[in-house]
Amino acid sequence: AMIQEALSGEGSFSVLYTPFEKEDKADKIKEANKTFAEKHPDYVQHVFTDPHGIHLLPERAESHPDQQYLLTLGFRDKEMGKHVEKAVTRKLPIFPGLPTCLRT
Repeated sequence: AMIQEALSGEGSFSVLYTPFEKEDKADKIKEANKTFAEKHPDYVQHVFTDPHGIHLLPERAESHPDQQYLLTLGFRDKEMGKHVEKAVTRKLPIFPGLPTCLRT
């Protein structure tokens, strides 16, 4: 939700979904960042691939069932990109005894 909120207010970003198999995630992230820079050279002030999750394509996009993707974001504004990356990678405290839905 935080990513969506930050991106909805920012008009100078681009998104790339990279198909992901169960290969080495670190290598795939490097490859996704490189591919993004080649395909979207106007949005390379800050490039960020979400290391946490594997994403599904938006509903309107054609995809194969159960195919997972890495989500790469590129920004024209370096500070906006850093802000989004910080929000996504921030470690949240865990409170024992709370239901899982309240932890996330």
